[in-house]
Amino acid sequence: MLRSAILGAAALALTAPAFAANFVFETAQPVTEKHVIAESVVWTCEGTTCVGDLDRKKASVRICKKIAKEVGVVTALRNDKSELTAEELEACKASAKS
Repeated sequence: MLRSAILGAAALALTAPAFAANFVFETAQPVTEKHVIAESVVWTCEGTTCVGDLDRKKASVRICKKIAKEVGVVTALRNDKSELTAEELEACKASAKS
Protein backbone atom coordinates (compact mmCIF):
# COMPACT_ATOMS: atom_id res chain seq x y z
CA MET A 1 0.00 0.00 0.00
CA LEU A 2 2.80 2.40 0.86
CA ARG A 3 4.53 1.49 -2.38
CA SER A 4 1.38 2.35 -4.37
CA ALA A 5 1.08 5.69 -2.60
CA ILE A 6 4.72 6.56 -3.35
CA LEU A 7 4.39 5.56 -7.00
CA GLY A 8 1.17 7.55 -7.32
CA ALA A 9 2.77 10.65 -5.79
CA ALA A 10 5.80 10.30 -8.08
CA ALA A 11 3.57 10.00 -11.15
CA LEU A 12 1.56 13.05 -10.10
CA ALA A 13 4.75 15.07 -9.58
CA LEU A 14 5.95 14.20 -13.07
CA THR A 15 2.67 15.10 -14.76
CA ALA A 16 1.83 18.24 -12.74
CA PRO A 17 2.67 21.54 -14.43
CA ALA A 18 5.47 23.58 -12.98
CA PHE A 19 4.12 26.65 -11.21
CA ALA A 20 7.28 28.74 -11.41
CA ALA A 21 9.25 29.09 -14.61
CA ASN A 22 12.75 30.41 -15.01
CA PHE A 23 12.45 33.75 -16.83
CA VAL A 24 15.21 35.94 -18.22
CA PHE A 25 15.01 39.58 -19.17
CA GLU A 26 17.65 41.76 -20.75
CA THR A 27 17.97 45.53 -20.60
CA ALA A 28 19.40 48.23 -22.83
CA GLN A 29 21.61 49.53 -19.99
CA PRO A 30 23.31 47.54 -17.20
CA VAL A 31 21.12 47.10 -14.13
CA THR A 32 22.79 48.88 -11.21
CA GLU A 33 21.34 46.64 -8.48
CA LYS A 34 22.29 42.98 -8.04
CA HIS A 35 18.69 42.19 -7.00
CA VAL A 36 15.57 43.85 -8.41
CA ILE A 37 11.99 43.27 -7.27
CA ALA A 38 9.42 43.39 -10.07
CA GLU A 39 6.20 41.44 -10.64
CA SER A 40 6.52 40.18 -7.02
CA VAL A 41 9.75 38.35 -7.92
CA VAL A 42 13.31 38.92 -6.78
CA TRP A 43 15.39 38.98 -9.95
CA THR A 44 19.13 38.34 -9.81
CA CYS A 45 20.95 40.65 -12.20
CA GLU A 46 24.40 40.84 -13.66
CA GLY A 47 25.11 43.50 -16.25
CA THR A 48 22.17 43.64 -18.63
CA THR A 49 20.76 40.18 -17.82
CA CYS A 50 18.40 39.27 -14.97
CA VAL A 51 16.98 35.87 -14.01
CA GLY A 52 14.01 35.02 -11.80
CA ASP A 53 11.35 32.40 -11.13
CA LEU A 54 8.00 33.78 -12.18
CA ASP A 55 4.67 32.04 -11.62
CA ARG A 56 3.60 32.39 -15.24
CA LYS A 57 3.63 30.06 -18.23
CA LYS A 58 4.64 32.58 -20.87
CA ALA A 59 6.14 36.00 -21.35
CA SER A 60 3.69 38.89 -21.76
CA VAL A 61 3.74 42.62 -22.42
CA ARG A 62 2.08 43.18 -19.03
CA ILE A 63 4.98 41.48 -17.24
CA CYS A 64 7.47 43.40 -19.38
CA LYS A 65 5.85 46.74 -18.48
CA LYS A 66 6.07 46.01 -14.76
CA ILE A 67 9.75 45.12 -15.09
CA ALA A 68 10.46 48.18 -17.26
CA LYS A 69 9.02 50.47 -14.57
CA GLU A 70 11.78 49.22 -12.26
CA VAL A 71 14.80 48.85 -14.55
CA GLY A 72 14.31 50.85 -17.75
CA VAL A 73 14.13 49.64 -21.34
CA VAL A 74 13.70 45.86 -21.61
CA THR A 75 15.22 44.42 -24.79
CA ALA A 76 14.19 40.77 -24.22
CA LEU A 77 11.85 38.76 -21.99
CA ARG A 78 11.68 35.00 -22.29
CA ASN A 79 11.44 31.62 -20.67
CA ASP A 80 11.96 28.18 -22.19
CA LYS A 81 8.47 28.22 -23.75
CA SER A 82 7.96 31.77 -24.99
CA GLU A 83 9.64 35.04 -25.89
CA LEU A 84 8.33 38.52 -26.59
CA THR A 85 8.37 39.62 -30.21
CA ALA A 86 9.96 42.86 -31.41
CA GLU A 87 6.47 44.43 -31.61
CA GLU A 88 5.65 43.38 -28.03
CA LEU A 89 8.97 44.78 -26.78
CA GLU A 90 8.21 48.05 -28.55
CA ALA A 91 4.86 48.20 -26.71
CA CYS A 92 6.73 47.63 -23.45
CA LYS A 93 9.11 50.58 -23.96
CA ALA A 94 6.47 53.17 -23.11
CA SER A 95 6.53 51.98 -19.48
CA ALA A 96 10.30 52.15 -19.10
CA LYS A 97 11.77 53.97 -16.13
CA SER A 98 13.54 57.14 -17.27
